[in-house]
Amino acid sequence: MAGYRRRLSIDHTRVPNTDQRDFPVLVSLTDAALKSTAHGGHVAHPDGDDLLFTLPDGKALPHELVSYAPESGALRAWVRVPEVSCAKDTEIHLRYGGPVTPRGREGVWDAHVRLVRHLQDAHDADAMVPGSDALNVRDQITVEAWVHADAFHPEAMQALVSRWESLSSFNTFNAFDAGKTDGLDTTGFYGAAFDGRHVYFCPIRSYKSDRFSVHANILRYDTQKAFHDPASYEGYDASRTDGLHTVCYYGAVFDGRYMIFTPRDEGTGYHSRVLRYDTHGDFKSSASWEAFDAGVPDSHQSAAFDGRYVYFCPGYAANPGGPLSEAVLSGKVLRLDTQADFKDPSSYRVFDVKAALGEDVACYDGGLFDGRYIYFIPLCTGVALRYDTRGDFEDRESWGVYDTRPLGTGMNVGGAFDGRYIYFAAYANSCMVRYDTQGEFGDDRSWKAYDAANTSGVETAGFDGAYFDGRYIYYVPYQRRVKEGENKSNFHGNYLRYDTLAAFDDPRAWAGVDAERADGLVSVGYNAGAFDGRYFYAAPDFDPHADKMHGRILRHDTTGQNASFCLKYCDFGHNGGLCAAVPGPSFHVNTVHGTVVGIAAHRPLLPGWRHLAGVYNGRTIKLFVDGALVGERPGAGAIQTNEVDLAIGRMTGGAARFPGLIQEVRVSDVARSDDWIKTEYQNLANPSGFVRLGKEEQG
Repeated sequence: MAGYRRRLSIDHTRVPNTDQRDFPVLVSLTDAALKSTAHGGHVAHPDGDDLLFTLPDGKALPHELVSYAPESGALRAWVRVPEVSCAKDTEIHLRYGGPVTPRGREGVWDAHVRLVRHLQDAHDADAMVPGSDALNVRDQITVEAWVHADAFHPEAMQALVSRWESLSSFNTFNAFDAGKTDGLDTTGFYGAAFDGRHVYFCPIRSYKSDRFSVHANILRYDTQKAFHDPASYEGYDASRTDGLHTVCYYGAVFDGRYMIFTPRDEGTGYHSRVLRYDTHGDFKSSASWEAFDAGVPDSHQSAAFDGRYVYFCPGYAANPGGPLSEAVLSGKVLRLDTQADFKDPSSYRVFDVKAALGEDVACYDGGLFDGRYIYFIPLCTGVALRYDTRGDFEDRESWGVYDTRPLGTGMNVGGAFDGRYIYFAAYANSCMVRYDTQGEFGDDRSWKAYDAANTSGVETAGFDGAYFDGRYIYYVPYQRRVKEGENKSNFHGNYLRYDTLAAFDDPRAWAGVDAERADGLVSVGYNAGAFDGRYFYAAPDFDPHADKMHGRILRHDTTGQNASFCLKYCDFGHNGGLCAAVPGPSFHVNTVHGTVVGIAAHRPLLPGWRHLAGVYNGRTIKLFVDGALVGERPGAGAIQTNEVDLAIGRMTGGAARFPGLIQEVRVSDVARSDDWIKTEYQNLANPSGFVRLGKEEQG
């Protein structure tokens, strides 16, 4: 064989534990001898057509030449190697300067590979792959992406590889009455939170008019079981945890292991007994539960989370010696360090924003995190509050305010974040407010308002919480204002939806739907909820036909069968209005059972090159980041098939864009082994170290 050859040695120390067979090796080299002859090198053809990879005995190996630069001698190619040893270096040869060799990817990728894309960024023409049966992977799947992020956006939903499309229709609701689970009164909840498998509904009280009916009957639903099956639900009375009176909780935070419930009141007054459940333990065992009194007896109304600290939103001030009162607003923000001892008083700090910033800087109901700032949503004053997590918590310079009242805003409860905009959920009114996080917080141009009253001919006013599915913002129906003389309840079930791909002030971007009857049940009066990637579970609160709170969970299906799998660089954790988490990377599979199997790292990624891989084998789901297994949980069910397009760098047909570079994408119909994934990362992260280039020889 005429021309030149170079020995390529694959470093066995970068192949962990097991030999890899029929492994696609990335060869990325730059060498003066690999320049074209026109530039003083030995490659005969300017487009690299004479480049050939062989075994030492001369047998040609399938390869795909991704790029070749004749002026610099830089090449990037994938080569299928029959066996890559973990015990000794594997040798192959690079030959050039001879006759033209066939080009193309035939034979490079094994029979399990359904899709391979080599990209420069997510906006290339290859960023959308038309739906076909080749993408309908049913039993097992591995989805991989090699990407680069320039900035830190730990709370923005960012899809990398997605066959996951929101429904254009807006009428897919189900309801189930879980109000008597495990013999407990499981009714009356303020918010819910999701731990990756279970939804936890946060208990408030049993009767609207009886403040002493506070309880701690926490309701839990297993999202991998049938929604209408009573056996899918569990209840636990946490009212005497650690000997404390632990009742009445307003939203919750999941920190990756613990579910932390926000304290509100005990009927006679407000309290600060933070309740925590260890999700690694038995839900019904008292040993899995802890409580600590932080000593700030004001009300707290949900919380925000930045990945380390929990920020409890201040509501109403304590009334020492008197009855529970909402006459005085509180500005005392309580912060918990989740990396410190839960029961150590030094783990908690308090900053009074009302004392530091003004009388109207008080009473908040819901919080959000955009990756740097914590936003507190004003319940009744209209003054939005923001904290810079890079600053000192007790330094007033770390805090900023903006008065939204000139926009016409009323009360607000909870909100959502689509990766750029913060949306407030209007309570008992229809003035929907949005803030552009790319603008200055105090600049009027960063803020907009839209009156969404009577959207789609439905009375759309009065919401409690909101959620984002990758394209649409949905507002959860709760309480509206009823004019004098009107014969109707102020509690309702009219959902409102905004399409984030359209202008905020365009009426065509908005839709309303009456969901007041689902599965034959009265489904009204909901207080935020939790999102599992496909379904939103609205937390049941008040039944307008009785004084009794209710337990009829309302579930909204955002995708139906339009979802198969989705690998995300980052997911949105404060998704529901009164819940909080920082999930980081995630991987979800939609099954034919109608359930979603998902896993998240609960650790945001710093900027730089990253390899992410989601693996599902029909029994377990795994997530790898940079070759390391960062999450694993059981899960079952065949993967849902459909004709939905595959999107790279965003959700199918939606938003949730990844703003960085996506260089490699691969989808396979097999669950790759842990060592295969680890070896891939070693190859991608340091190709020149994985494959060493030897001296040039002739012949």
